[in-house]
Amino acid sequence: MVTNIKILFGRKIKELRKKYNYTQAHLAELVNVDDKHISCIESGKNFPSADLIERLANALCVEPKDLFEFYHLQDVINLRADICEMVKKLDNDELILTYKYIRNFLLN
Repeated sequence: MVTNIKILFGRKIKELRKKYNYTQAHLAELVNVDDKHISCIESGKNFPSADLIERLANALCVEPKDLFEFYHLQDVINLRADICEMVKKLDNDELILTYKYIRNFLLN
């Protein structure tokens, strides 16, 4: 499982940058940093300051907290393990409801 926050954060920045069809150079220009710095952030080598996180969020049209929502970027195997761990903690009523949601989702 990729647990390094710098790597996951970098993947999130790259995902959002590509959503807007921005090059690293264009994003760098928008947030007033060198494009090599964006490359280092996206590869997980560097982690931005709080000020740069705010500028990145503004340039990518998201709230700063949204830059830290990267559960979907983790490896699929680990997502399965995370789901299994969550299911283990459900009481019977929650388990039945979860089953119904999953069954409905998969059959539609």
